[in-house]
Amino acid sequence: MTEDEKVISDMTEGGIIVSLRWAVTSAHARAWADFDPETGHNQTVLGIAAHTLLADRQDRAFRVEKYIAKEDARDRDVLLAGLLPPERASMPTCLGVERADLNNSPAWRYRQYRWFLTSFEYGKVHDIAWGRKSPTKRKIAAQTGSDSPDQFVLPGTYERRIGEVLDPVTLGELLAANERNSVLNIVLAHSLDAHTGATELFLGRPRLNVGGGKPWVWLRSLLPGDGGNGLGIRTDASQPTAPARGADVPDAPVRLRPRIAGQEPGAESAGR
Repeated sequence: MTEDEKVISDMTEGGIIVSLRWAVTSAHARAWADFDPETGHNQTVLGIAAHTLLADRQDRAFRVEKYIAKEDARDRDVLLAGLLPPERASMPTCLGVERADLNNSPAWRYRQYRWFLTSFEYGKVHDIAWGRKSPTKRKIAAQTGSDSPDQFVLPGTYERRIGEVLDPVTLGELLAANERNSVLNIVLAHSLDAHTGATELFLGRPRLNVGGGKPWVWLRSLLPGDGGNGLGIRTDASQPTAPARGADVPDAPVRLRPRIAGQEPGAESAGR
């Protein structure tokens, strides 16, 4: 069994995969429903909303952070607050996961697997340049391992933007981190198309792709509705968990006062 097969198998058995599917469906549907280009929203607004909501939905499904199960009558209300009825009905319960943030980068851990969030431009999951990500993501992508010895890089070999200063990841740091840490750091990558609402969701082991190399040691789609193409793309933007963007809202009911015989229209209001 290869590493990716074992990861997917273990996380499926533990209920993690179904929880991640629910989380991204809920988060992306709500972000898409609230997205309104006519009011000035752009791809950045949509991306931030989707990313923030995906972290929140994972916390709910895994009962961590402010959603930790308590012996309190209000506990259920807090857990379900802000969710639509279909989201509430379909939300899974998955225990055994803990928050495992690193350097303020949100992460979740199940057994020996810890996953971080990253977003990417829709359709370009294979174009991610880890050298341009945060220091935490760069170090994760630079982790060594028997399955990918070519991941190992020396300081100063990162891709750089003009004027960007990158902190060095030394050879000693990488070796020490791998010796003391048996946790497999992986990445949950998601994307939401601003034009169609289509969703992409992947789980993979990143590879620091210096000079434009491959960004993944392995990458697996988590969406069952991608038509079997393995691309991680869900093309139906009509999510059942949130109202469609731009849906018509019924007008508020208006009660008209009966006109008094002989009174000119508007006379009542004019006399106020």
